[in-house]
Amino acid sequence: MKLLIELIKEGSPKDDIFHVLVLSSEDCNWDPVVFDMLMKAFVKSGMILEGFSTFRKIIEVGFFPSVISCNCLLHGLAKLNYIDQCWRVYEEMGRIGVHPNGYTFNILTHLLCKDGNVDKVNVFIDKMEEEGFDPDLVTYNTLINSYCKIGRLEDAFYLYKIMYRRNVMPDLVSYTALMSGLCRQGRVKEAHQLFHRMVHRGLNPDVVSYNTLISGYCNEGKMQECRSLLNEMLGSGICPDSFTCRILVEGYRKEGKLISALNLVVELKRFGVSVSFEIYDYLMVASCRENHPFAAKSLLERVSQDGYRPDMVIYNELIESLCKCDFVEEALLLKDDMLSTNLKPNLVVYRALIDCLCRVNRSEEGESLMRELVESGLFPDAATCRSLVNGYCKEREVTKAELILSFFAAELQVFDTKSYNALARVFSEDGDVAKLLDFQDRMQKVGFAPNSLTCKYVIHGLWKRTRTEKDELPLE
Repeated sequence: MKLLIELIKEGSPKDDIFHVLVLSSEDCNWDPVVFDMLMKAFVKSGMILEGFSTFRKIIEVGFFPSVISCNCLLHGLAKLNYIDQCWRVYEEMGRIGVHPNGYTFNILTHLLCKDGNVDKVNVFIDKMEEEGFDPDLVTYNTLINSYCKIGRLEDAFYLYKIMYRRNVMPDLVSYTALMSGLCRQGRVKEAHQLFHRMVHRGLNPDVVSYNTLISGYCNEGKMQECRSLLNEMLGSGICPDSFTCRILVEGYRKEGKLISALNLVVELKRFGVSVSFEIYDYLMVASCRENHPFAAKSLLERVSQDGYRPDMVIYNELIESLCKCDFVEEALLLKDDMLSTNLKPNLVVYRALIDCLCRVNRSEEGESLMRELVESGLFPDAATCRSLVNGYCKEREVTKAELILSFFAAELQVFDTKSYNALARVFSEDGDVAKLLDFQDRMQKVGFAPNSLTCKYVIHGLWKRTRTEKDELPLE
């Protein structure tokens, strides 16, 4: 077997290997079991279709593979969902007289269940019994799981009762499948009762059976019951896995209790439960999107001690959230942290920082960041231009605002009409029509064209100027 696997992995043509084995049968003290070994070698090497091809060649040259090697091939084909090839193997087995065993039937039962046609399964089980094979625990579990997945719980529980009559004792897999089916239909209380029945019958629940119930209660928003089950797990010495953590965290968030989710993670860590970095990512993103950037930042500082390193997505979320809440100093510190870990800030980071700086009347710093952005090889967009122009207009620095607008148009080929009209509005509100028209002329030279909103501002400026002149006329 080891030699065959080495030959396969070294890239020897599969037909050559098979052909040499056939030739050696004429001159050597030779055993046809080597063909079975070749089939298994292909399956073990992940070359399932080559194994299927070898199966057909074996039959063509007049040899019969064993039921064990056929089962090995069937298992490999079924795993990769090669359904047609599975049934061809089964049909060939019948044609050449290779008698299937219980393992063969369980593979094919699982395959039919995966296909979703339970009625075909029933016909196949009847045929199996006619050939003298009684369904075993694996068969029943496969069927129960399949019935539960398609919502046929009555049929699943009928099989559960039949198992006792035939002295096939349901195991943890049987009960967990039934509990899962009940939870899918919102019958979590009944699932919990079945859980207690399972324990009463001497079966010790595992993390999967607990997760099934916790998931069911989470879907109903019953987080108190979830916590009770979690405490029960910990008390029984069963360590929650990443799925337990994820469903609890998502359940708390769905109920609007994000702080409870954060506290849960801290508590689990104290109990020695390993919390995956994906959970930390989820909590930090959720905190940022619910405008709790400092909760996310605090979690980041805590988990960084365990070797966690945030990626670009986490930095983007944190910086955007801090900027949205106008905590620009903390956001700038995070940008420095990125650089210290050799992460190059992207456009999302720069855009959020520039927008925040301009919003808090620090437009010059925003412009400095924009220059840094250009020097780093990135290209600012229209939104960045708008932030800077609006910031300078708010600070009544119209000259600087116009320079920014001209720079974006001439150097970066970014023509943002909203920024152009923001400046036009400032001139209009001042009632200085001459400056507004001069500004319009200058902007036309760099590629801007007035639109209906620009005309509206010109008209408004003229009207305001006329009103001002009337107010300034001396009374007779």
